[in-house]
Amino acid sequence: MYVIVNKKNNSIFSEPARRSWQSNTYKSEAAAKAGITRTVKFYENAIADVKKVVAEGKPEYHSRWYNHYEDATNSAKGRTHVADRDNFRVMHADEYALIEPQITRTGICPGTGKEMTYTSSINEPHYMSPLSESYWSA
Repeated sequence: MYVIVNKKNNSIFSEPARRSWQSNTYKSEAAAKAGITRTVKFYENAIADVKKVVAEGKPEYHSRWYNHYEDATNSAKGRTHVADRDNFRVMHADEYALIEPQITRTGICPGTGKEMTYTSSINEPHYMSPLSESYWSA
C-alpha cells in the first residue's frame, strides 16, 4: 500500500475530491501518482472557474469552487502549496510509519478536569484526542 505525503509537514495527504470516509492508501505507486495529478488538476479547475466567473463580471465568491480557489491562491491561509505537484511525494505505507511525526499537547481533559499531556500522530483526527470534548461525549 502507498500513501501521498505532504512534504511541507510530512502528513498524509488526502485528495480534495475524494470522500472523507475513503481510505488514503493506494494499491500501487502509479495509482498514488495519479492521485497527485488529480489533485493538481482539481485546483487548476478551481482557479479557472473563478477566473471565468470574474470575467462574467461577478465577484469571485460566486464561483462554486471559491473555497478551493482560496486554498490554492491565498497565502494568508498558508495552504498555497496544495496546488504544487512538487509538494507531494509517494511513499510505501510501511516506510511512512517509520517517519510519521508525533505531536505532544498539554491541556485540561474535559472528561476528568485534570491537566494531561497527550502524544498522537500528526494524522490523528482531533476528535480522537482525550483533550477534545467529542472524545468524552457518548
